[in-house]
Amino acid sequence: MKKVLVLDACIRREESRTKKLLDRAVGVMKELHEDWSFEILEVDRLSIRFFDQESLMERDRLLAEGRRNHPRFDLAHQFAEADAIVIGAPFWDLSIPAALKVYIENISVDGITFGCNAEGLYGKCKAQWMYFLTTRGCAFENTDMENGARYLEGLCKMFGIDAFYEVHAEGLDMEGAEISRLMEAALAEAEHVAEGLVL
Repeated sequence: MKKVLVLDACIRREESRTKKLLDRAVGVMKELHEDWSFEILEVDRLSIRFFDQESLMERDRLLAEGRRNHPRFDLAHQFAEADAIVIGAPFWDLSIPAALKVYIENISVDGITFGCNAEGLYGKCKAQWMYFLTTRGCAFENTDMENGARYLEGLCKMFGIDAFYEVHAEGLDMEGAEISRLMEAALAEAEHVAEGLVL
């Protein structure tokens, strides 16, 4: 059974346009692949928080002691052991929601999701691909202000995930935007990409 980890950072839940893309893509994969299991995490509802001095010191101590099986690292192990990663997150403040960033901080663990040697960083994750779905209110594609997809694609390299796929709908909040048309096009693309993903 292949394990697909779905990270839902659609804070507005059912009102979220990004969640519509995420649900469509995951629904297609579930229909096509009965041998895939899906674990869905709503990242803003996890019992984790951003690092402060105390939590960083605890993490550093556990790593120095080689205690990577401590419950603190359960999310990192779950991420590292997944065969694929699917992320749904809206474009907020030129990047991703803080809840997803906090999750990434917590799963970025030397010796679990990545390693470092004399030659530099290398990934330790099992996932073959990451599939990212997002929506943007304005038009940011191919600009230096789009830091959501680029950040996650960079993380794929850090974690050793070979392929990165991204589907977006953008310009949704611009004056005169044909929202239904833009969303239908993105939903169709989300389906098309999902249909081509294999493990």
